[in-house]
Amino acid sequence: MVASGIVMHFFGGGTFYYGFTVFFNPIRSTFNWTAAVTSVAFSLQRLEFGILGPVAGYLTDRLGPRRLMLCGWIVAGLGFQLMSNITSLFAFYASFMVIAMGFSFTSGTVINTAIAHWFTKKRSRALALVFVGPGLSGALVPLLAFSVSYFGWRETLTYVSFALWGIGIPLSLVMRHKPADYGYLPDGDSVPASPPPVIADQEKTDEEVLQSSDEQGGITLKEALRTRTFWLLAFVFSFQQLAQSAVMVHIVPFLESLNVVRTTAAVAVTGMTLFSLAGRIGFGFMGDYKDKRYLIAAALSLQIIGLFIFSFIMEDMIWLMIPFFITYGPGYGGPIPLRPALQADILGTRNFGTILGLIATVGMLGGLISPVFAGWVFDVTGSYHLVWRLFGLVLLPAIPLILLIKLPAVKSKP
Repeated sequence: MVASGIVMHFFGGGTFYYGFTVFFNPIRSTFNWTAAVTSVAFSLQRLEFGILGPVAGYLTDRLGPRRLMLCGWIVAGLGFQLMSNITSLFAFYASFMVIAMGFSFTSGTVINTAIAHWFTKKRSRALALVFVGPGLSGALVPLLAFSVSYFGWRETLTYVSFALWGIGIPLSLVMRHKPADYGYLPDGDSVPASPPPVIADQEKTDEEVLQSSDEQGGITLKEALRTRTFWLLAFVFSFQQLAQSAVMVHIVPFLESLNVVRTTAAVAVTGMTLFSLAGRIGFGFMGDYKDKRYLIAAALSLQIIGLFIFSFIMEDMIWLMIPFFITYGPGYGGPIPLRPALQADILGTRNFGTILGLIATVGMLGGLISPVFAGWVFDVTGSYHLVWRLFGLVLLPAIPLILLIKLPAVKSKP
């Protein structure tokens, strides 16, 4: 399941989340759209993900991941087919939302929920390995850029749709729901492990709720919404989305504005995602031994440093991409496995998918704003530099917020 998750994340990230940046300028140039108008599609994608995230989480908790993933890959491939034939702005937005809807049910919440159920002691490490997939997926971006340059963006979108169907549908069959449904225990144990001490928020003092949480593997959705942990995680994620969504959308257009050719600019996405592997794996593995809150705070600090370095890159200072990779990459990658692992540690896995989806709904607020704002600033000023500095400052509050989360008190055994 972990291996399947790696491959699915690899193709999902490489073709859509990271890869779509190479389609941005070719599509915009074909129809003479502004950067802000084109960026609206990415905001609609964040909006749809925020709306469908809780739905995907709820359905995964109730039905398991396999059926959702099968439907998701079919829909995502159909969306790429539709986009390859667009002739209007409305068709662009509509096809983009079809793709986003498909991916809402193929990765992210769905895969995280499945892995969280199958691992307890090794949960952070398992999630770190799963997120190696998107870390490697940047390697697909130069290939997409080459295809767009030599075959055209419409043809490339068609090729992508067939690739997604051929790879995603078979891999979806590997995924399984909860281990108990198949007579297994988490982590491959033969003897049930002791319930983890971190199950409910420390500020909840209702003994009946705590006892029920211990017995059922986590708190209810209603209880989660009353905890400070839920809202702190949600707002941290929102600040992250505000700071990083624009980077994912505009990194290639930004470098092209500095007269870097598209295929070379696409390599920057590969560099960023490959360096993020250090954060995904390093921070993820440390998360099983060290305090996840401090690890996330450290990763966010690196991300802020990287954004400020990014903001000083000029046409004659492209070499600054190296320190940007070294800082922003691990800083961006670190929280990816740690945040869902921290959620599972504190709030349990009983309603893991639904809670994770609701956190994404709050987080979408940042993702809605930043791509369009970055495009608008570029349209007005002809530069992205101010945007990166502003987003670096915006990310600062996320550090104290993650440190405000309280770990549960370990209840002594009678």
